[in-house]
Amino acid sequence: MLFELTDEQKMIQDMARKFAEREIKPVAAELDRTHRHPEEIVRQMGELGLMGVTIP
Repeated sequence: MLFELTDEQKMIQDMARKFAEREIKPVAAELDRTHRHPEEIVRQMGELGLMGVTIP
């Protein structure tokens, strides 16, 4: 079994991490408190191809 990420998977992982740090982390506590999922963040995730990602 291959347990290491491919270069493409590493690139997606890095992009997702940067997006989360920039867009989600600053508002995460408030979103947890209010049980909200802002449409804008979900839309941006879709544009980045992060909806339905099937990599580790």
